[in-house]
Amino acid sequence: IPEEQKVSVMGIMLEAFCDLTDFAPLAEQPGVAELYAPWHALEARSVSGDLLTNIFAAGTVDTEWGFLTGFSTHGDFQDPVDSYVWYLRDQGYQTFGSHPYYGWFYNRERINQYLGFQDYWFRENHYGALVDEWTAEEDSDRLVAGELLSQLKERVQDGPCFSFSVTYQNHGPYDLDASNWNVYLTPEGSGLTEESCNVLNNYLSGLSTTIEAMTVLAQEPVVLVLFGDHKPWLGHWESVYRELDIPFDDDSPQGFANYYATPYLIWANSAAKEALGRDFTGAGGNFSPCFLMQEVFDQCGWEGPGFMKLAREMRDITPMLHTRDLFWVDGAPADTLEGAALDFYYLFLRAQYYRENEVRK
Repeated sequence: IPEEQKVSVMGIMLEAFCDLTDFAPLAEQPGVAELYAPWHALEARSVSGDLLTNIFAAGTVDTEWGFLTGFSTHGDFQDPVDSYVWYLRDQGYQTFGSHPYYGWFYNRERINQYLGFQDYWFRENHYGALVDEWTAEEDSDRLVAGELLSQLKERVQDGPCFSFSVTYQNHGPYDLDASNWNVYLTPEGSGLTEESCNVLNNYLSGLSTTIEAMTVLAQEPVVLVLFGDHKPWLGHWESVYRELDIPFDDDSPQGFANYYATPYLIWANSAAKEALGRDFTGAGGNFSPCFLMQEVFDQCGWEGPGFMKLAREMRDITPMLHTRDLFWVDGAPADTLEGAALDFYYLFLRAQYYRENEVRK
């Protein structure tokens, strides 16, 4: 990365974040539409699209590690492993991040070091003095945003930064028995059962402060990358989705997106746009999490490491590499690739395998 283009990047993966206005019955609810309006306004000033994740309602690190490594599939990392974090660190970036829950969860305290992070805040070494674990689940995004902003402002004095954080607010399940905060939906106005309204109201109440915190944060960092890890849990056996008559299937583009798609956006302030000579607005496309960092680099005009060049070619063939052995061909999910496309996919898997399993020295 040329010295004059080394702008700082802040990535934040948002717990269970999705855009419920993608579903027509909820988009028609005035309270729901109003809640998402600031997010939509930020999308309009960003590069945006959907991640086609591998997971639903759980398994957050799959999306997280896909972004950080570029791997379409992976095991639990046992040693230092090549990643885009290491690439940025080797380019002179400071690498750090934050998660207001315990470091032992998903073994992040160790694995984040393997991925190349120099410093990481967890409950044990930072957030425990600021918020208890139960409050963190319900209302911590404003706190986290403030801490991240202060951290970035301090660190950026010493050079470019790559910050990546994972939020914890809005972690399911959500109370079925009562609407504990704001009320966006009622049985009379939505036609949904009281239980479904409670689940949605509790989820949306948390989401409202998430959107507020992230849109305020977007006034400060240099390049900001926001994305959801997976669709939220909405009732036992997907009861709320079923009551809304939202189809889930692997055969149609819409049915697949209903189950797996979460939003992402890449926003930049005027200083970053000037330094990089880029606009940072428009459609970024829909793709697997393993291609998100590549999209960030493309928007910045950076070439990246050799594996990222290979990923660009792979994404041109299929923007989705799903762990259920599904691809995206001719605008729809497909269970196979053919000919040269299949050969290249096997080449990509081999490169990915050796990159993951060769211990970084």
